[in-house]
Formats: sequence, C-alpha cells, structure tokens
Amino acid sequence: MKRNCVQNVIIHVPENMDFHALSDKINEFHLEVVERRLNSSNLTTVEKIAVIDKILDNLKSRELDGIIK
Repeated sequence: MKRNCVQNVIIHVPENMDFHALSDKINEFHLEVVERRLNSSNLTTVEKIAVIDKILDNLKSRELDGIIK
C-alpha cells in the first residue's frame, strides 16, 4: 500500500449538524484531492481534461432528481 494515500473517509455527524455546510466541505475536500492528484501526475493538459470530463460524466450518470447517488 502506498503511504499518504487516502483509503477511507469516515464522517461522524452530530444530530443537529447542518448537512448543507457538511456537503460543501466534502465537495471542497474532493476537489482538493482531485486537483492534488492531477498536479502530481505526469499527464498532459489534454489528458487531465479527459480525466475531469470522465469524472463529470460519472457524476452526471449517477444523478437522479438533482441528487448524486
């Protein structure tokens, strides 16, 4: 196993937590992870754009009534 690679993220949520604020933080976290991985890769700009397009296509394919499952 590689060192310093995120394997699992577990979030413990209190009962009175604002889920919209949590959602924004999770989205920002995912964005930072993807950005860091792309910056550290040896991919060309065109290949990086293709990776981002695939991620967006995957998210759109899992969307149902505006919610990504």
